[in-house]
Amino acid sequence: MRAEEIKDKILFQVMNAEKNQELLEQVPHDRYLDLAIVFFYMEEGEDCRQKVYLFDNRQLEYYGLTKERLKTWAMENTPRLLPVSFHSMEDILREFHIWEKIGGGTEKLPLYVLTNAKMFLGAACVFYPEVLSSIGNAVQTDYYILPSSIHECIILPASSGYSREELEEIVRQVNEAQVPEQEILSNHVYFYDKAAEKMYN
Repeated sequence: MRAEEIKDKILFQVMNAEKNQELLEQVPHDRYLDLAIVFFYMEEGEDCRQKVYLFDNRQLEYYGLTKERLKTWAMENTPRLLPVSFHSMEDILREFHIWEKIGGGTEKLPLYVLTNAKMFLGAACVFYPEVLSSIGNAVQTDYYILPSSIHECIILPASSGYSREELEEIVRQVNEAQVPEQEILSNHVYFYDKAAEKMYN
């Protein structure tokens, strides 16, 4: 099989770099803050669940590819095959008929969920072209990015009144109590500077 035959199937996801040090020695990747961008191809199984196969260094050599070429394909394919999904938390709770059950009123929740259309490995959306700047334009302010898991992130406007320390404690507690170890993205909260158009740790 030639490289051109797989180019449309290469995607990327993000994972915690520190927790996956041994794995990262075996796969082509990029580092950004405490995260690692890795590459994979995906198939849909008979049970309609996604099956992910990480692209490792041996495959890179077999196909005669560079990491840069792999990354170019992945950056083109992933937003196309797993398009971004950005909704308010209230809209999602209403969709699943949870909002009324928890006594939701008319006040708008200042929380948003960033994922992809399949809600699978959706935290990678933070690296889609222009997604973070588009969110900045939508919420009209700087904002925090809470890494809920490798599948999604929570967006919270900086004007919410929470400090980064408070938010990181919330993320840490949720990770410990509710997120499977292999799906934890980070205990850090990221800050997006709207004017600088950049995400910081």
